[in-house]
Amino acid sequence: MAYEGYILVIFGLAIFFQQFIMYLMYVRIKQLLRELDTIEGKIKINDSELENLMQRVEEFKRINYGDEWQK
Repeated sequence: MAYEGYILVIFGLAIFFQQFIMYLMYVRIKQLLRELDTIEGKIKINDSELENLMQRVEEFKRINYGDEWQK
């Protein structure tokens, strides 16, 4: 009968430890989601910015690689 009491205490501590680990994981997931939201806000690009970027890349390719092909 004493073993049952020990096992009950051990299982109770195990459940408490598991709940604590789950809480830590929950807090970390919330932190990562907030960080993801801030990164998403910085990454968003609209159509005009994309068009401008594509034009600059094409100009860069034409200027730098066009000269090499003509040599």
